[in-house]
Amino acid sequence: MRQAVSGVLVCWLLAGAALVAADFWEEKEFTSWSDKEVRKMLTDSPWAKRVNIVMGGLRGEESSGFHLGPDPFGFGGTGVRSLPGEADAQQFAGIRRATVTVLWINALPVRQAVVRAVVGRDAPIPPDGREFLVEEDPFYTVAVVGLPPPFALLSRMLGAVRAETMLKRRDRPPVTADQVVLERDDDQSIRALFRFPRTDAITLEERDVEFVTKLGPVTEIKKKFRLRDMRFGRRLAL
Repeated sequence: MRQAVSGVLVCWLLAGAALVAADFWEEKEFTSWSDKEVRKMLTDSPWAKRVNIVMGGLRGEESSGFHLGPDPFGFGGTGVRSLPGEADAQQFAGIRRATVTVLWINALPVRQAVVRAVVGRDAPIPPDGREFLVEEDPFYTVAVVGLPPPFALLSRMLGAVRAETMLKRRDRPPVTADQVVLERDDDQSIRALFRFPRTDAITLEERDVEFVTKLGPVTEIKKKFRLRDMRFGRRLAL
């Protein structure tokens, strides 16, 4: 089922957001969600927010500290995975702005939307789908979906990206990223997955959490999520 996530996200993101009744995820079973409701969950919901980003060059001569040499930061690849095939993307020539989606990809309502998109409306859920819905994950996983193909260059600076990535909380230390993974989606866009350990759990008392990362010298992504809106079945769903 996880192998289907890439195609599902691309399909619904390309279709664009749609207006539907609020909180449908609390009002009916996910198997009966309409296509518009699935799209809303994955693109414009308490767990999914659109963000406009500004891009610049990713060249080795930049003075920002992000360099393209082999393992320039000395991380030795620990905790990160590179994306093969990035050599065809040499620079961000002519690309300056884009819109991406920041998505809490492991939240149960998001998983439900993925399963519903794969199997269809009111269809029986296969065993792998049921396993996907209940499997435990030791990480909060935030995905940035829809990055333009040249962002494949980030596979050579994942250590630096990880150092710039965190979940900021009120009156508590931020949760820093443990892993950064790049994947190429079906439409050749790049999806970045940021995994944060759940050992210092995020709670409703913190009111909101802000995802922060920096993808190269100039591309910063900051998005705040209101935790009370991210409850599902009266529990915080992250």
